[in-house]
Amino acid sequence: MMLLRFFSPLAAAAAVAMSMAGAPPAQANTAASFQRDLIELLECRASPAAMQAVTTSLRGALYGTPRERPAHLQGWDFMRSGDGDDTTTFIDMPDALTVHGITTHRVVADDTGFSIPVDAGQRARIVSGNGLRLRSSNLREPFQVWSAPEPSGDASLPAALVVRSDGEGYRVGCDYPGPMRETRVPPRLRETASASDVGAALECRADDAAMQRIANTWERVSELSPLAWPDNVSAVASRDYAVGGQTMSLLAVTLDHPVMLQGLPVQSLGIAQGGYFAADMGDAPLKAVLDATRLGVADRQVEGYWMREATREASSGYTRVRAFSVIPTDSGAVLAGCMTSEVRSAD
Repeated sequence: MMLLRFFSPLAAAAAVAMSMAGAPPAQANTAASFQRDLIELLECRASPAAMQAVTTSLRGALYGTPRERPAHLQGWDFMRSGDGDDTTTFIDMPDALTVHGITTHRVVADDTGFSIPVDAGQRARIVSGNGLRLRSSNLREPFQVWSAPEPSGDASLPAALVVRSDGEGYRVGCDYPGPMRETRVPPRLRETASASDVGAALECRADDAAMQRIANTWERVSELSPLAWPDNVSAVASRDYAVGGQTMSLLAVTLDHPVMLQGLPVQSLGIAQGGYFAADMGDAPLKAVLDATRLGVADRQVEGYWMREATREASSGYTRVRAFSVIPTDSGAVLAGCMTSEVRSAD
């Protein structure tokens, strides 16, 4: 983490002196204290008291009239965008701050906290210098987040550094512990699938508890921020596969570390409406997948894929059938996984 600097100690002294010239000592102390707290907040090293002080001051300035603002917030401009839970406030300051070695006149506040805008070069420097990893999603719009490999980040800091995309640019901010982090994942979704759960589900042998954990995982990656994803997930996308001239749309999840399917490594998983859970086998040739899964001539269907029934469970009014399948796509990729279907029982 870079230390705060204003180009040079001389420039820092000059900037402080100019901003406080003519101000009573109490106002000067208040301005210096607020600036220090704001910079610490943006550099992920603020104490809870400093966080509260900054948030209270800025909230008061946002909702109050300009005449009611304290002297150190005179001339600050607040512009709100969006509505409901998706509101962003752009705060433009008359005097620049230097945060993470970046000089800025703008602070951005939203439901994730405070951040500053950065360009692509600044983003690359911060990501590289802090060892951040990328997580990305294209479900609603292209979105990228770079964060620490572990949620806590650097144990010496009260918060973890986070960089994320913002339209044409990027923002750098912090992930502070507290209510926001604690409520990021609803309690019902906190138990997610293990590698063994995923392997069992792909092979049609997962029990109901494992399937619920997989459902929790899929809901988290499709509905929540990348900061709330399970640790092993690095990307989420909507992906189309052409099979026999027909399009199959999957919610595709890329893993940091592979899971195993019959001894073959898998780093891309997909789920489709109607109960299909599959692995994109990557560079594995069709024959290698068929050999590993022990599907043969007797399992080939007239449509050109391989399938073998794994389980059949009768219930009130219907029968649930799970079948393991291997599907070659028109592009040469191979999908392997479990199809679930429900057949109404005869009266």
